[in-house]
Amino acid sequence: MEKVILGIDIGGTWFRIGAVDARGQILAFEKLPVGQVFSGSDPITELELVLRPYLAARKTAAVCIGVPATVDAKRRRVLQAPNVPYLEALQLVDVLEDRLGIPVLLERDVNVTMLYDCREIPKEGILCGFYFGTGIGNSILVNGKPLIGKNGTAGELGHIPVDGCREVCGCGNVGCMEPLAGGRYLAHLQREVFSDTPMEALFTRHGEDARLRRFVDRMAMAVATEVNLLDPEQILLGGGVIAMADFPKAYLLDRIYAHARKPFPALSLQAVFVQEFEEKTVLGAALYGWNAIA
Repeated sequence: MEKVILGIDIGGTWFRIGAVDARGQILAFEKLPVGQVFSGSDPITELELVLRPYLAARKTAAVCIGVPATVDAKRRRVLQAPNVPYLEALQLVDVLEDRLGIPVLLERDVNVTMLYDCREIPKEGILCGFYFGTGIGNSILVNGKPLIGKNGTAGELGHIPVDGCREVCGCGNVGCMEPLAGGRYLAHLQREVFSDTPMEALFTRHGEDARLRRFVDRMAMAVATEVNLLDPEQILLGGGVIAMADFPKAYLLDRIYAHARKPFPALSLQAVFVQEFEEKTVLGAALYGWNAIA
């Protein structure tokens, strides 16, 4: 029987799991409300219960888990997870490897997503990915490998400080960019300003509104900050916010260029909008896993 890797994406709302073979084909896929998997009492045992049927059905080479969290530099432990706090400070890898008897890999969800999105892009140099969803996801690849940093927390672009911002961020700091340019702020605008408009129609009906334009400009500021620091070969733009109907992609690019340093890196900046689909994070996690055990 052909071996597979179990790719897992633990989100704040949804839990996704899939069995992926070495050719990148999904042989099984499941999407569950995260509350259906975790009650918070014993998250490792609860995760194990979901894994067991998959392990029994197929020969599994490894399990790779993507989390919306900071992960220690050795990629063994979750450090901080505002969207899934019951996973914080868990020695996830050590315990699961001991129980399952196979390799378990742990990575930030945005890094495994980025690996999938740039699989056909030359890996030389620096590639930067920006994923605007509930927060601001950021992945930096250097010659094809995620930049990790001393503590494992490199790429936390949403937590650059903003002068004058008094919003409390999910990380615990006051004044981060994420509360101004992440999806939570967009949801706040919808509730407080555009309550007569469904979230999914926000840009369709009000795309020219100055408040939404300011929000997109802040997104551009975050992107341009990293572009100016790293001078990347290419940037990838994605996430649920950008995937919304009639999101002003041209305006976002215009504002990124406006904030980028001239003449370079602005004049040579290459940007690609990535496709969003349900299985992507699972495929990315599996790709990360196959690369790791090759």
